[in-house]
Amino acid sequence: MKTKKTVLIFGISSFLGSNLAEQLKDEYRVVGTYFSTPVDIPGILSIKCDVHDKDMVQKVVFLFKPDVTVYSVGLSDMNACQKFPKVADALNTAGVFNVSSASERYKSKFVYFSTSFIFSGENTLFRENDTPMPSSVYGNTVASAEFYIQKSCLNYLIFRCAPIMGRSYNPHDLTWLEAVEKLSFKGEKIVCDTKINHGFIDVWTVVDIFKKAIEQNITNRLFQLSSKNLANRYEFTKSYLEKSGGDVALLSRGDWQFPRTENRIALQSLGEEMYFAMDTENVEQSFGISMPTWEEVAENIYKRFMGKVSSKKSAQGSGVTFI
Repeated sequence: MKTKKTVLIFGISSFLGSNLAEQLKDEYRVVGTYFSTPVDIPGILSIKCDVHDKDMVQKVVFLFKPDVTVYSVGLSDMNACQKFPKVADALNTAGVFNVSSASERYKSKFVYFSTSFIFSGENTLFRENDTPMPSSVYGNTVASAEFYIQKSCLNYLIFRCAPIMGRSYNPHDLTWLEAVEKLSFKGEKIVCDTKINHGFIDVWTVVDIFKKAIEQNITNRLFQLSSKNLANRYEFTKSYLEKSGGDVALLSRGDWQFPRTENRIALQSLGEEMYFAMDTENVEQSFGISMPTWEEVAENIYKRFMGKVSSKKSAQGSGVTFI
């Protein structure tokens, strides 16, 4: 009988971490760490670990000896990153140093999930080898992590992703899509931005590509994962509500103030509208796939859940938990 590979997920209670764990657990031995919020995924062991404690991180990696180590910790709320830059740097950059170093020491493949927001927002098609020019604190911290990994790790994979859509297994941490569903369920107004244009990708596609890369033992590569075309949040939300039978009348156009940095070089050619288009030819050719359109992403999410919600109560015992 073939021995299952071990995948260690730092940040298993995060949206991406919990989805990775749930979708990998049948084919891999999955172990996870959390900082303060454990998540209950049947068949998976999770332990408490602070990624800033270098000794603790080393012990965890030594204990489980993973074939693959995934970093799914971080602060991705762009406004929070702008408000608390030191926290953003600690979670998005410093933690990466500790986990990737331990991964290298014990010969585990290190996998990092990056973001399209490492680019400036110019109306152009960004490729893997383009120099990042972040226009936000969030983008700065992730670009720094990318740079460190590529210069310091001998066995890594980086997936640079457009905003990932789906539902979390952590009932205390609503994703953006879950927040939309909750407002729709309650009949409350939904305000969405119309000026920030980017690709979208569903979490199942991300995990499928992750599995292909691991199965093929691909190493020291960076792949960009995004829909083929761009949309703003208003357009995506409208499409999703129409497909799921939600009340589109609740939706209104908003103007989100993108939290820009003071980087004059990154900002000099930007107007009010911003674009984060990523070329996906590399990932399509490497795995023989075709990336979806954002309309297909919305359709895929709806088909996965068929508009169903969970009746499970939260720890506080209030309301409906959307999953």
